[in-house]
Amino acid sequence: MDNSIIDITGESYSLSNISKPSNVPYWGHQYVYSYSEINSATSQQRVFYKTFKFNFLNGIYTDLDGNNNYAFVLLFDLLKEFDNHKNIARLEKELSELKINYPKTKTYSVSHFIKKLEQHDLRKDSERIRIQENYYDDYSGYDQLKLGFQFRVKLNLSDEDAVLLNNIWNPANNFFNIEYCAVEIMKFYLSVIKRLDERCTKDSSSLHEELTTVADIIAQKHYNYKPESNNYKYSIETVVNELHSNIFKYCENTVREIFGHKRKLNVDLTYISNAVKEQYNERILLRLNKILQIYAPTIKEPDEKTDYELNIQNTTRWKIKFDELTSNFNQDSDTFIKQIINLGYLNRDNPSVENIFYDASKFIAVHSKEASLTLYVYYIHYDLKSVKFDQKPLGVTVQKILFKNGDQFDDFQAIINEFIQDKDLEKALKAVNNVYTAKRKKIQLDRNAIQQVHEKHSGTVELLNEYLRDEDEQEDLKTESVINPEPERQTVSECSTADTSLYDSLFNFTKIQQDVLDSFSKANFSVLQADFETFAKSKGMFKNQLIESINEICYETLDDVLIEEEDDFYIINENYYNRILAK
Repeated sequence: MDNSIIDITGESYSLSNISKPSNVPYWGHQYVYSYSEINSATSQQRVFYKTFKFNFLNGIYTDLDGNNNYAFVLLFDLLKEFDNHKNIARLEKELSELKINYPKTKTYSVSHFIKKLEQHDLRKDSERIRIQENYYDDYSGYDQLKLGFQFRVKLNLSDEDAVLLNNIWNPANNFFNIEYCAVEIMKFYLSVIKRLDERCTKDSSSLHEELTTVADIIAQKHYNYKPESNNYKYSIETVVNELHSNIFKYCENTVREIFGHKRKLNVDLTYISNAVKEQYNERILLRLNKILQIYAPTIKEPDEKTDYELNIQNTTRWKIKFDELTSNFNQDSDTFIKQIINLGYLNRDNPSVENIFYDASKFIAVHSKEASLTLYVYYIHYDLKSVKFDQKPLGVTVQKILFKNGDQFDDFQAIINEFIQDKDLEKALKAVNNVYTAKRKKIQLDRNAIQQVHEKHSGTVELLNEYLRDEDEQEDLKTESVINPEPERQTVSECSTADTSLYDSLFNFTKIQQDVLDSFSKANFSVLQADFETFAKSKGMFKNQLIESINEICYETLDDVLIEEEDDFYIINENYYNRILAK
């Protein structure tokens, strides 16, 4: 449907009468920003405009008796038609006649003509008009600062939407200065304005009428202007634009909420009159708040670049995402580490970035010790880059969860100390994997001592044979130890503990286990595996079963195995042996 064609509905005006003031339908002054303003005119005004335009194009210029809205609608109508016919000479002639016969349109005719030419990339013609009209005041530069002008192409704005945004003061705050944020605010604002106008229309009104009503109260109650005075008329336009800017602030706050930006704009009006507040609340805010709530989900989430910039502005913004990650944690510590690393990357220039990893390390401790230590290394990594190196230790409770003995704590602290010195993140992360690995400490043997053991081999065999000879005698004694017919199932608890022992009662060794330890002591802490196997069999046990039972008892205290293999021998570290003796 061509909006430039207006249904005359069978009515007509005599050209001889049209110049008479009484036959020009009154149209109260308002600022006209596009041809679409004709749609808000009454039927009588629209019929008259059709005749007025027809006469104008045929060289008949009607006296509008101050009803200049018709002339401004015609200005935008002519500009709109140029988009189709592209005839520069025709538009130039039409606008020349318009500004001569309706001087109020002069400045606007020139400026909009130049903009229209530039929109069609007709730079030479626009420059010709500038020179011809001597149009080099500050208006053009100021106009380029308006939102509608700046974002017309990027947002593919219609004339109407561009005018709406041009009437908004550029917020120019840190949040709005991020282009992605600005775009989402403006898109949301234009959508909200349309929805708000639709709500008003359903109530037999329009957004413009509602805002004008509020502006009228402000002009009379707040400024004490008399209706129809010049100050009154000027204030109406100014206040309506201020109310639009207030709605824009509500829209920006909604986008800030969606983007996790906690700082909000002050939306309180400067008009303190209760009458103003009541009318604005009833006519605008009640409808606006419902629309904001319903359409907030249509706002696009920030992209990675915007997240990064917002995190610099709001140093605690990361907590929103952190809480989301911890709430949705599903026991997958590897994925959690990756998510925290990514969150840290998006906050890499946030001065609080190290706190992300510190809190993450504490959270994951009860789920995965290795993950907790890994994230603590990352905490140190970012802490080293900060202005002040804090090196906050993990709390005592967390340390008790992470380290079951002092050796593990010391090992990890050594990794951190070395990392602080060399700052080699990859090396430190690899080292963390070894903190909880069971350590079989390598014992360096004196080969001369081993040779001595070989020489004493015969003595060891005699000692073991002596134990074997004692076996028959032990069968007559009443003991608490029962030898299982299936020796591989015998447990340490099934053997009794000797009444007296060389060894600390904490270990609760059985008689057989004490005999084994005694044999090592007498053999210079080294026994051939073959001899040991013979001894174990004589006791109805496997050699591995016997060794493991002793190592298991000692591990908690030594944090290492007591009996180890070395070539063809079983050996015991003498220092370890001394630690298990009774004090």
